[in-house]
Amino acid sequence: MIWVTWRQFRTQAAVGTVALGGAAVFLLLLGLRMRADYDANLARCIAQGCAPGVVAGFEGTYATVVMIVDLVLIAVPGLLGAFWGAPLVGGELAAGTHRLAWQQSVSRARWLAVKLLLVGLAAMAVTGLLELLTTWAVNRYDVVRADRFATLAFGARGAVPVAYAAFAFTLGAAAGLLLRRPVAALGATLAVFAAFQFAAPGALRPHYIAPRTTDIRLDAATLSHAEGIVLNGSSLTIGGVALPDAWVVSAGRATGAAGREPDGDALTACLAPGQHARTVECLAEQNLQVTVHYQPSSRYWPFQLIETGLYALLTAALALLCFARIRRTL
Repeated sequence: MIWVTWRQFRTQAAVGTVALGGAAVFLLLLGLRMRADYDANLARCIAQGCAPGVVAGFEGTYATVVMIVDLVLIAVPGLLGAFWGAPLVGGELAAGTHRLAWQQSVSRARWLAVKLLLVGLAAMAVTGLLELLTTWAVNRYDVVRADRFATLAFGARGAVPVAYAAFAFTLGAAAGLLLRRPVAALGATLAVFAAFQFAAPGALRPHYIAPRTTDIRLDAATLSHAEGIVLNGSSLTIGGVALPDAWVVSAGRATGAAGREPDGDALTACLAPGQHARTVECLAEQNLQVTVHYQPSSRYWPFQLIETGLYALLTAALALLCFARIRRTL
């Protein structure tokens, strides 16, 4: 049974090996280039604090390519589930070749188990190797960025990509088994996996562990890095408030000392359209603060393990559905 499964899977395995080799070469060259740039421009000053322009220049040089690499790595499990998982059982059901296998001495459960284990482990191995290569290649960028909880970075590092691969592959196999049409199963796998990838970061991830709360003083440094300043009467909202190497889940309105309502007239006088530096300097003198809810960097691996466990449970549920379907219905 293992030999038969391998012969059916060898074309996909060859394509995957070639793609993995090409990705390895690209990531190796990217990692070497990034390390050389980091050693030449940032290694000496990173501990004491580099000039803002130097750090921003390094991030700007590699931000786009790192984003693309992370997007590709997050998409790989879905593609493996669609092109490896969906036709695994659905293809045989559509062609009718499953009847020959079931007339042999191999039981239906064993036939399905060998397919799921052999090809599923291959999908997880490919994704795991890509994750290791990516983590090594963009390590210097991650050190400078110091934002491991960023949506793309979190989903493309650590243990969760392998869990995504297990879930997507089993999802593809279940879709093929239920729909019995490989093309329809392929589309359904991509759609469901994409829905999970869009929903989980915002709907599930912030609630794994209750966030901590702290007050941040809105000084010039904090305000200069804010993504937006919105004033509505005496209500001042600062977007993009950040803490070093932590995930700010949410931030409230700006308040004065001891939580008092800020002076709306003073805030209005600070707003100078087209003069961001003057606005920041004026607001920094108002002694404002904002309450933020955040996840500290020490919770990174607990979050990784929680999300990995969540996808492992979904994978197990889909596998049980496959076995129940093949025993009772078909």
